[in-house]
Amino acid sequence: MADCLYTENSYLKEFDAKVTSAKGKYIILDKTSFYPNSGGVEWDTGKISNRKDGKVYNVIYVGKFEGDISHEIDKEGLNAGDEVHCVIDWERRYKLMRYHTAAHLISGIFNRKYNLLITGNQLTPDKGRIDLNMEKFDIDFIKKIIDEANEFINKDLSVDIYYKDIEEAKKDPSLFKLAVGFPHEVKNLRIVDIRGFDAQADGGCHVKSLKEIGKITFLEAINKGKNNRRIYFILED
Repeated sequence: MADCLYTENSYLKEFDAKVTSAKGKYIILDKTSFYPNSGGVEWDTGKISNRKDGKVYNVIYVGKFEGDISHEIDKEGLNAGDEVHCVIDWERRYKLMRYHTAAHLISGIFNRKYNLLITGNQLTPDKGRIDLNMEKFDIDFIKKIIDEANEFINKDLSVDIYYKDIEEAKKDPSLFKLAVGFPHEVKNLRIVDIRGFDAQADGGCHVKSLKEIGKITFLEAINKGKNNRRIYFILED
């Protein structure tokens, strides 16, 4: 597994790396800050430049396959051993960071105050979706939670990243907001902590403070069947 630079610094916009594997348009690097499609959060895009000949390749998709992060580029030409300079599409990444932290905030309110868990989510640069194991379909209640989330944003709480030993973390069920439990086997668990409010186990990219999210606006809620409610929201600057 390559070094995942985004886990230590979500604001890293460019970096140098070496190609360790190249199969046509699919590239693996020795280190990367490109976030792969994972956990319901869409992938990063950007550019990879070959330092040897200056050719530039567009990164159009990033995924995780058999433990490796694979970068799909728009044309062939890179080879194992090539030294490259990589640039993240920052506008896209930053929107995804804002949506990801907003989803943590919303799910934290649902969980801490009403003991509800996340059954699914999808976050894009344009819209967020959260699925909850909510028994009653109540639009006004959902809007109330969004209003509470915006109140927390106005408090501008900091968002910190740290690690906990997995056995110690398992003693705190509040760190796990997924209905299916935490699916990964790791020794040290990465924690995203909205200080003074809620901490969750998570491996993705987040903003440093809640004010960066902007305003959360409720779009719609859909009844997806027994105990399954789907909520859509957008972010405004």
